[in-house]
Amino acid sequence: MSEGWASLPLLPLRSILDHLSTKDALATLSTCRHWRSAILLYEGRKDTLKLRVKQLDESLFVTQVFRKHTTKLHVYIDSLGESLDEFMNYVLPQFLDSQKLQELVFIGPSYSTQCSNSPVAKINRIIAESLIFKNMHCLQKLTLLGCEMGTVKNENGRYTHKNVEYYSRPLSFNTMPSPKDTVLSRCNASLMTFSTLRQIVLDYDRLSTDTLETLSELSEVSQLTLNIGLRRPLALPTVDWSRAHKKLRVGLNIISASRKVFNEVLEKVFVTELPLYSLKVMFCKSLYADVIYRTVRLYPATLRELVWADAPSDSADMFSRIIKQSREAEDMVMCNVNPLVLLCWQCSHLQRLVIHGYWVWQYDLMGFVRLRDTLRELQVSAVYYKQSRFSSAVCSDNVVRVLAADDHKPLDEEYVRQVNESANFTWTPVSWEDMHAALLPRALATDRTDYVLLEANRPF
Repeated sequence: MSEGWASLPLLPLRSILDHLSTKDALATLSTCRHWRSAILLYEGRKDTLKLRVKQLDESLFVTQVFRKHTTKLHVYIDSLGESLDEFMNYVLPQFLDSQKLQELVFIGPSYSTQCSNSPVAKINRIIAESLIFKNMHCLQKLTLLGCEMGTVKNENGRYTHKNVEYYSRPLSFNTMPSPKDTVLSRCNASLMTFSTLRQIVLDYDRLSTDTLETLSELSEVSQLTLNIGLRRPLALPTVDWSRAHKKLRVGLNIISASRKVFNEVLEKVFVTELPLYSLKVMFCKSLYADVIYRTVRLYPATLRELVWADAPSDSADMFSRIIKQSREAEDMVMCNVNPLVLLCWQCSHLQRLVIHGYWVWQYDLMGFVRLRDTLRELQVSAVYYKQSRFSSAVCSDNVVRVLAADDHKPLDEEYVRQVNESANFTWTPVSWEDMHAALLPRALATDRTDYVLLEANRPF
């Protein structure tokens, strides 16, 4: 390193560190003594920390440097058993010194590997709830994906760390498992009456009516995001939504699910009492019109956003791109109606519509913005002009998949101008080069995980 860089003053050096990722900031420690001192004096002002259970030593060091000013903590549980116990006992208690933790995310093995057969991670309840309780004045989002709070065996877990012992004093824990304590212990809910926690994200199979009643005691919780698909329970639970408080909004994410899972969702999840505000279907390799029809029929006054996203199909069979639809008897009146057009027509408060992996006719897209003036975001990555290109789909409600071999020509500027004249927002066509890596052909499991987390943690 040149003499000029080695003697760079701390103020401009701090400005450089602001633009580095956590990994790059750690790399500067081995650059020179001056830069190493700057990192330590800098106190790691990084908003987001992503830690992995397998990398215990690195996680310990990163936590010591960056914990005081971290606002978003993401824990990837890529190892179970003793490794997870060590992480929970040595790393997580250090964040009890944090000043403004706003987002706490735990990501289990089933999401990291995109495999439904992965085991469920058990989180140390005493440490996790102590961290939530300590930050209840600033914590706004809690996410539990592919994992769950473990059962407290005895009180010895309070004494693993001095911070845990101090902040867990007001808390009490049951030693017997109960549906009431799935997310947070019911006996501690009264202590968090004035917490700032607004959004909770978890797997649908962890939900029950008792769990819903516990969450209803947290007055500020207004958004509940539920994921279905990456964990395969024997049966989805039946929930009495009338027991939820009136301001609760529910978002449903269906991920990598089969037709059998969708049938169960239509039967047990899509009920009249469900306050559904957001529906996101990701990487299910098909677009089911009957799901959209049911959504339109049950939730026309509440639905705010619909996301249906898939990567292009790797199939070389051009005829397999047409997805023929089947519908229930009560949906027969909707014959030959594009389900997305029907959605924009009937859902009076729809604000966000995202369609990836499926071709949309240009006049259908124009209909989206003309029928629904409440739209504020519209993402459609594949738009075609000529009606004859997919004639079998245009004359019916069949859906056309995007294939990996397809090409997409830029939209005509005049057409974009006409769409913007009808829209109440500035619409920009989606460029295939700028799309998320998970939406491109032959995407990796890690890319799909990133996209799922991005959508799951998005407020609605």
